[in-house]
Amino acid sequence: MEWYPLIFEPIYKEKIWGGSKLNELKSIDPAISNLGESWEISDVDDTISIVKNGVLAGTSIKELLELHGSELLGKPVFERFGSRFPLLIKYIDTAQDLSIQLHPDDQLAQNKHDSFGKTEMWYIMDASPEAQLTLGFKEASDEFAFAKAITSNQLLNLLNRHQVTPGESFVIKPGFVHAIGAGITLAEIQQSSDITYRVHDYGREDAHGNQRDLHVQEAIAAADYSKASDYQLHYNEDQYDRQQLVKTIYFKTDILRFKEACPIELSTGFSFTILMNVGASCELVHAGKTYVFESVQTYLIPAAVENISVTPHGEGKLLVVSV
Repeated sequence: MEWYPLIFEPIYKEKIWGGSKLNELKSIDPAISNLGESWEISDVDDTISIVKNGVLAGTSIKELLELHGSELLGKPVFERFGSRFPLLIKYIDTAQDLSIQLHPDDQLAQNKHDSFGKTEMWYIMDASPEAQLTLGFKEASDEFAFAKAITSNQLLNLLNRHQVTPGESFVIKPGFVHAIGAGITLAEIQQSSDITYRVHDYGREDAHGNQRDLHVQEAIAAADYSKASDYQLHYNEDQYDRQQLVKTIYFKTDILRFKEACPIELSTGFSFTILMNVGASCELVHAGKTYVFESVQTYLIPAAVENISVTPHGEGKLLVVSV
């Protein structure tokens, strides 16, 4: 197999809290309303990504993993995960606050849902001046205080609110109570899981007058009650080079800022590389061929690919993700 940079058909998700920014950024029909998420690479349940470009166009990521798992993922990743893609890659846009929620860890998710747990990270691409994130407990808490705050509609009083600006980045660990606020566009990298325990949804109703399910007992059992800390990721936003944002046991994410053509260091043979374009449009170059790389697009570089470079059309900014 002669591997090349793969781009997948985005899978769009309408959400009760979704906005219109993704329609604009991705030139999507504005008739698709409340567009909250664009799943860029997914092997979750029945939401399976399909290759969009090249000779593999029309092939699902599941088929690629079953036929060429080691070449696509890298031998160590394939030995660890088999023919399951370990990450879920999204862009998210919000017109309303998301529910207050948390995610289970691997052990709980495996026991209750036969799923991976969820560690995730966010990179803020755009935010309105008043946009905020909800990020963990202001002070250490416990099951009783958490349950009482939920039932008395006082939960927000226990939680941190963080005013965001573009360029900020955060890691969200299992059990960490959190929510994305209104007016935010972000890139999300997470374990391949869609398990969420929702504890507060502002009493809002869908178009049919129904409120969304809450998962209070599950959340109480899964929550991390420690005082929130170490959730913001720091780097030099004025520096033009590749800097590490986060390294977990599930994924490593760097940010690459560039003003001129440069090679991208890959983990050839060991791990695939995901490139998320959170800056201006640019071009990827591989084996003498050029690939257009628009803003808010995502490429998967198979582990078998040995070299690739990028040429900017403005201020280049990529998230570089591997396992």
